[in-house]
This record gives sequence, C-alpha cells and structure tokens, in this order.
Amino acid sequence: MDEYQKELMNALPGLKESLPQPFWRLAEVFRNQVFELCTADGEEGTLEYYVPYMMNDAAESYFMMEKCHMTGEYQPEETENTSAELITEETGYALIVRQASGNVFTLWFANLRWKEHFYQYHGIGHFWRKGQEQWRQLVYMAGTLHDKCVYLGDEACSEKEKALFHLIEFGPFRKWSPIQEDLEEKYPPTYEGIDCMRQLAREAGDWKYERLLCVYKKFPFRWLETWLSRRLEKPSREALYQLIYEKIRAASCEYPVRRYQEEEQYRIDVCRQEADTFLRGKGFQGTYPEYYKESMWIQAAEEQPFTILESSDYVFRIYFMISERKKGRCGRNSGFFHGRGRRSRVAEFKGNESLS
Repeated sequence: MDEYQKELMNALPGLKESLPQPFWRLAEVFRNQVFELCTADGEEGTLEYYVPYMMNDAAESYFMMEKCHMTGEYQPEETENTSAELITEETGYALIVRQASGNVFTLWFANLRWKEHFYQYHGIGHFWRKGQEQWRQLVYMAGTLHDKCVYLGDEACSEKEKALFHLIEFGPFRKWSPIQEDLEEKYPPTYEGIDCMRQLAREAGDWKYERLLCVYKKFPFRWLETWLSRRLEKPSREALYQLIYEKIRAASCEYPVRRYQEEEQYRIDVCRQEADTFLRGKGFQGTYPEYYKESMWIQAAEEQPFTILESSDYVFRIYFMISERKKGRCGRNSGFFHGRGRRSRVAEFKGNESLS
C-alpha cells in the first residue's frame, strides 16, 4: 500500500484494499472536499442518487448508487468540511456523511457504479473576460483536456490529447485566462510546456516565436513570460493560433457530440437552425458553426449544459465571435488579433439584434 492509498483510507474510514476502484475514487471526493449529492427521478417513481466526480465540457463522470435510500436529510448549501465513513455489510454498503453544521445523514446502497461519458469540446465558448477571446477560448480547451487526463487517467485520453497535455503549462499561453483568477497555481509552468509550444511554433512555420522560446527556456523570467504572452496578440501569431485550434479540434472530434433528452435536444436543434437562418439572411455563407462574408468571419460557440446532474437555471446559449478585416481575407477569428484594420466582438445570439 502506497502513501496515497493510506491518505485515501484516512479520508474515507472504512475503505478497504479489497474494494473496487469506484470506492477509491469516492474517497478522493472527500479528500478534495468536493462532495455533492444529486438526485433524479428514476423508473416507477423511484429516486436515484448520484455523486459527481469530474464534470466539465469534455467529460461527465459520476457515481450512481444502486438501490439507494437515505435516512436523514442532505443540506446542499453546506459544501465544506464534509466527512464520511463507509460501512460494508453483507447486503450492501452504508455511507455515513457528516456536514459542517453537525448534520448527519446516511446513504444505504447495494453497489456503487462508476459512469463516465466523453464529448466534443472544441465548440465550447465561455466569455467571462474581454480581450483576446480567441486565445482565452483555447486556454479553456487546453485546461479542459488537461484536467480530463489528470483526474480520469491516461486511458480516458486519446493520443492526440496526450500530445497537447503540457500546452496549458506554457506560462505565456496560460496567462490568457478565461476566468478572473490567474491559473498559475492550478497549472504551474514547466519546461515540458515550453517544449510543447516550441514544437507547435515549428509546425506552424513561426520561426521567430520558436527562437524566442529557446531564449525563454534558458531564462524563464517573469517579465519575459509577460512579454511573450503579449506577442501572442500580434497578427504574426495567427498561423500558430490556427494550428493549435485545429489540433484541439481534431482531438475533440474523436468523441461524440452531446445528446439530450428529446424535448431539450429539439430546443437546441431549433436554436442552431435559427442561428444558421439568421446569418444566411444577412448574406453569410458557410455551415454551422463557421460563416464568412466579404471581410467578415463569424464563429459560433456554445455554452452547453451537462446531459445529467445540471442545475435547472443553466441553459444552452450561442455566441457569435465576430471578426472583421479591412484588407485581406478574414479567417477564423482573425479580427481578434491586434492590428490595423482588424476589429472583433462577441455577441450572444438573440435574434435580429445579434449583429447590431
């Protein structure tokens, strides 16, 4: 038994070496203080119990407790300082959970089933911060596939994803955080991250940036990290951006798109069709999610709810990443790079006012 296994056994007293992997992953939930209990209506009016493990735009993984019932009451607003104890019986298991306020409840279940589903994620767009949205979107995707590999293991990731695993560890790239917080603590800079970006720059034919990264690897100073991050805003980095996007897209396309219950899927399909009809009515050519017209390019990006265990107030949304160039062909998100005659903006699709 290694030290990490001992740590998990301390996090979930009652955990035994003989128990299957799902129980060890359940112990990680309590170790990391991320326990959450979800319920859904099952067959014949029964209530089904779930515990999320890792839910992001690339993967939905969770535990399902078979033939489960609860004694006591779960307090969903209490998310910190939660502890638990596992009891193994001949007919099943009992998970006794203690919440911070002293509230205690017990889940009685016959077995713990592990569920995981993988989906495409290259069409996702969360626009929480303004400026260089094209890079922030890629940072989000790179972090998403990195988390998937870390938490679900190599077997959950394709070779294409493994090749991009260290990308988020390249500091100048990671600095374009899609959220308000800096991501350095979560994704510390590594030499592997520099090597990953050097290889990508070489493939993109961006020899200037590749040479700069050789210097950065020898002298990884903070000021140089910031300067290299700013260089990503330049139009000369567009080929590098397009290459990274295509590689993430290729990795993502190995998985299926999310599919929902019939009624919800119908609403989403209608929304996509309305966006397509709207853009074609404005004279754009192309197919969803990419459209072009003269000196403009529009990339549609989506906020997608999970297929299960999603909050009721989270809804499907479409955003337009709108690029314009006065001279030359406007490619995917070209207008977001800083340069003369380039303009960009992000607009949520809400019908006729979306491009106003």
